[in-house]
Amino acid sequence: MQIPLDLRDPHGLAVLTIILTSTPGTVWAGHDSESNLLTLHVLDLQDEAAWIRTIKFRYERPLMEIFE
Repeated sequence: MQIPLDLRDPHGLAVLTIILTSTPGTVWAGHDSESNLLTLHVLDLQDEAAWIRTIKFRYERPLMEIFE
């Protein structure tokens, strides 16, 4: 799945990488720095919109407060 990110700080992206890769069933598969799209592989994906909301609000938003 692809997730549009607002976070651009390289340190914040590194932390997001660690968080998502250590989440069971997910793997950070790539990041396009020009379009700022995260490619995430999720095993047994059932609700893509729920994953996007979770990543944006639970992880990305707090990291933006810290790093940007």
